[in-house]
Amino acid sequence: MKILVCFPFSAAERGTLDAVARRHGGHEMVHIDNPGDALAIAGDAEVVMGNLTPGLMLAAREARWAHSYSAGLDKLLNEQVAELPVTLTNMAGKYAVQGGEHAWAFLLALSRGVGHAAAVKRWQHATVLSLTGGTLLIIGLGGFGLETLKRAAGYDMTVLALDPVRTAAPDGVAELLPPTRDNLHAFLARADAVAVTCPLIPETYHLIGAAELAAMKPSAYLVNVSRGGIVDEPALMAALRDGQIAGAGLDVTEVEPVPDDSPLWSTPNLIVTPHRAGASQRRREETLQFAAEQLERYLTGQPLANVTDMKAGF
Repeated sequence: MKILVCFPFSAAERGTLDAVARRHGGHEMVHIDNPGDALAIAGDAEVVMGNLTPGLMLAAREARWAHSYSAGLDKLLNEQVAELPVTLTNMAGKYAVQGGEHAWAFLLALSRGVGHAAAVKRWQHATVLSLTGGTLLIIGLGGFGLETLKRAAGYDMTVLALDPVRTAAPDGVAELLPPTRDNLHAFLARADAVAVTCPLIPETYHLIGAAELAAMKPSAYLVNVSRGGIVDEPALMAALRDGQIAGAGLDVTEVEPVPDDSPLWSTPNLIVTPHRAGASQRRREETLQFAAEQLERYLTGQPLANVTDMKAGF
């Protein structure tokens, strides 16, 4: 069997995956740093792993299993790829701890005026609020959402949540509803803080727009640590300039990297970070460890973890 890995692993890291392949049948391992360089040799691979692209998925005509080293699939699953007869797995939940930390870094920086102080760099008072005892809305209870939920317990917050799949509220969630527009608006009106932690799919594109921002409290904060495109950025900038909401944090944007001349940089009470919510000193190790575990499962006939619904997009 040919196993194609498209990721710039070191020789030692490649050896970890090679050892799994040798242990379970001496399969052929092919390592390529860049998925673009793998297109010509992908046709007979049964397994493709790593930084996957639509082109690579379509080129791997014999693939039975593909494993993405990303949690989000919005850049991978176009209409053609979604129809492929392949099992697709991803890293959902594997970078979630740092995602929850990042959401709370935004919320604390905004509510305590840390972002303002860092921006002005002088002794100037800003409005500060306490989140303790308030209400948090989490949109999407995947890995990032659940880790954001865990940290809300330390602030004694009432947590509302919207999720299209879960029907039973996890511990710590006071109310869970499906993400209809009416439910979204009702929860937004009650929330002191809103964390966007859902995937980007057609149903969530511009989920938070002008009407949703208008439904929020003027003292509320909005943070997005999942994918750009879920928040309508022109609507958000207008809401912040007009004082419709108190502040926002974006780790993800529709255009990445954000151009130096983007109005996002000069929008008041907005913190923008460069798509780092899933990053940590352990990310590379976590990626390799889970890839090795998944490869062992596949080669020994065990059920794979994190199997996605390619039609649903997550």
